[in-house]
Amino acid sequence: MLIYLGFLLRDTDFRLYNSDLQVWIPEYQCGTYTDLMVVNGKPEFNGERNDEILNPLLIVEVLSPSTEAYDSLSETLRERGEKFRKYRSLGSFCEYLLVSQSEPYIEQYHNKDRNSNDRWLWQVHSNLERAIVLHSLNVEIPLTEIYRRINF
Repeated sequence: MLIYLGFLLRDTDFRLYNSDLQVWIPEYQCGTYTDLMVVNGKPEFNGERNDEILNPLLIVEVLSPSTEAYDSLSETLRERGEKFRKYRSLGSFCEYLLVSQSEPYIEQYHNKDRNSNDRWLWQVHSNLERAIVLHSLNVEIPLTEIYRRINF
């Protein structure tokens, strides 16, 4: 997904970052690593830190098989909800993808109203023959590209 998305965004102001950097969430005084994040324009860093970004637009997290396991479902949902709540405190943040590794399944959350933080749209994508529209980037990615070289 990273390479394909990088290709789609190559002539734009969007910048992609992998898990080497973390998102810093000032309101909660905490940082978290993501699998992929996209920033519009230059990244804003936390003070003198050059490894903590303050202005992600899109955050993508790939769910590991252990976080998807049934036994830890309630804990995973609580943790996922907590992270999402914290991310929503960032003014730039407007799209969130949770990508399953064990099946073609992506949960997408998109803020329909950038002036309000309580108008998020939830959508599930599970058909490999379809594409997912990333509203924040104005691009479309086929699920076959997201799940390239993965056998279920």
